[in-house]
Amino acid sequence: MKKLTVGIPAYKAKGHIEKCLSSIMIQTIRDDVSVIIQKDDPDDDYDYLLDLFPDLDISILDCEKNVGPGLARQGCLSECKTDWITFIDADDVFYTPFALENMYNSIKENTIEVMGIFLQEVEPNPQHIRTVPIMDANHPWVFGRLYNTKFLKQNDIEFSELRAMEDGEFNWKIRMTMGGTPWVISTIQEPVYLWKIGSEHSITRTNIDDKGIAQYNFDLCTVGATIASIRAAKFCKKKNPFNGGIDRFITEMMVDKYFTYVECYEKKPIFAEQNMFNAKRFYHECFKDIESKIDTKILSDIYTMQRGSHANELLGIIPEISFFEFMDKVKNDPYNGEEELKEIRSRLPKDIIENDIKTGVAIF
Repeated sequence: MKKLTVGIPAYKAKGHIEKCLSSIMIQTIRDDVSVIIQKDDPDDDYDYLLDLFPDLDISILDCEKNVGPGLARQGCLSECKTDWITFIDADDVFYTPFALENMYNSIKENTIEVMGIFLQEVEPNPQHIRTVPIMDANHPWVFGRLYNTKFLKQNDIEFSELRAMEDGEFNWKIRMTMGGTPWVISTIQEPVYLWKIGSEHSITRTNIDDKGIAQYNFDLCTVGATIASIRAAKFCKKKNPFNGGIDRFITEMMVDKYFTYVECYEKKPIFAEQNMFNAKRFYHECFKDIESKIDTKILSDIYTMQRGSHANELLGIIPEISFFEFMDKVKNDPYNGEEELKEIRSRLPKDIIENDIKTGVAIF
């Protein structure tokens, strides 16, 4: 039996998926690896890969329509027959021939997940690579991670239809579910994954600045992150309402909404109103239920902790609103749910709305 599965969501991937599969082909434990390619465009044809890579155990799953990266990854997970699975985008590569072996050999007793380091290839200068360690407990991305499929399936942890931050919902469910259990996350301080953040198919990071760094999408990502974090918290609260780790997650995400708003107000003010709505939405649908447990001192301490982690992004920015002024506004301003969001988006430029519709993420 194979040791692990590599799941690849593939949308219009012909022309670059070959490089991805080549990085699997040279893995030291290639013969212990199954590859599942989930088509995300019914018109795509990847059968030629079976002849191109005869030494790889490749399965290709058909689709009826484009469903986005979340449900495409879920297609791979649902068909996975091994105890471990890792995901890679079709335009990315495993960084070294030892990547999968090193992750697999890091599995310990009660390991729920193995986390390695992924590197971001900065465009348009592919020679410039900066290292990004994914050791933050709330980090949303699936890249460079190996997952215990038995744990996922036993706890009904799946990817959703979200097209932005779908991986956040998935990973946050894992972290809150494992809280208070013997499960552990194993980490390795070695690069395992190379991520091309400026992909032409990316809907979350497509604009490149003058330094070659792909820009965070304050429209799609922040709405997606709000919905994903609310869903994850409610999912875990329903299963284990007395897990204090869930309340801490909710509190940290509430504070994080302030820093996201401040950064957005400075860099993309056109989405500032929408991001204030995101904060109100999270407050009313999540944080309000636990607010009585969280005193001002705890909020202040978490704010101070997060301010340090956001220092680089917010360097030189003077917020137009303080954290506690922000919280008062979030709490006391009228909140009208989806109708309010629709009204806010009706005031956005037409080309933004048209692009969201084109990419299939206008409605999360």
